[in-house]
Amino acid sequence: MRSLVHFILSLALMRLAWAQEDAHLPDYLVFTKQFAVHVQVREPSGIMVWTRDSPLIETFGLELYVGRGNHSSRGPIWDRQLLVNTSVLVDGKFFIHDDGMVVEMGDTIRYRFMVTHKKTLFHSNFRRILVTDHLFYRPKNNYCFSQCLVGDQQVAHEEVAHLKQLLEQKILQCVGTQASEHLFFPLENASKLVADAELYVKSRLFQVEALRPLVNSVVTTYLAHNGVGFRMYTLLDKFKVLELGQGYLDVIDFDSFLEESN
Repeated sequence: MRSLVHFILSLALMRLAWAQEDAHLPDYLVFTKQFAVHVQVREPSGIMVWTRDSPLIETFGLELYVGRGNHSSRGPIWDRQLLVNTSVLVDGKFFIHDDGMVVEMGDTIRYRFMVTHKKTLFHSNFRRILVTDHLFYRPKNNYCFSQCLVGDQQVAHEEVAHLKQLLEQKILQCVGTQASEHLFFPLENASKLVADAELYVKSRLFQVEALRPLVNSVVTTYLAHNGVGFRMYTLLDKFKVLELGQGYLDVIDFDSFLEESN
């Protein structure tokens, strides 16, 4: 029992330390910490860097250097570089690659990434990676099944859309036509603390992995003196946020909030 209590206290202290660490970081670093960037090295040549699509990313950029240690100098000699940005999505990802760059075991990769959101540029700190075997991409089977799956995927999408329509109808029957798609994040002095309501709402949803597909379903956002409100695309999307956000978000049903206020 004592060991369990000790574990819980240790976990709480760790989370508090992480929160304090984030609180002292510059805003641009707090913003970029939510994006995972993946690096893959190809043989005999090639390097690829990618991150998943996010409504918070308009363009994705990369400043990357590759070097190898030299006995006559303290650090690596950065003799290869890749400076690229892109706004093109491929399969839900931003890809940056250089098929001609040769990267070998023992090299060091130094990079930072940049994203733009609402014409504002945010960049991460520089990161270093020692090139080891696990960084190399060696597919066992390159056979592509995508063409075979196109027909099945189209049928699946149609079935999902039909099921969503049926669920919407059932929800309306249960809750009545007065139900809205509105949700609310309670926050005192929100107008002073939140500069961008849309960015605030989408960032909060994006922090919960299960809610990331719903970020693009946020239709409108607004600031109130006691919180941040937003409307989802459908009632089903609204109830998904309420259900999947339990324990992660302090989001509430705006309809219930109005009833309690009255």
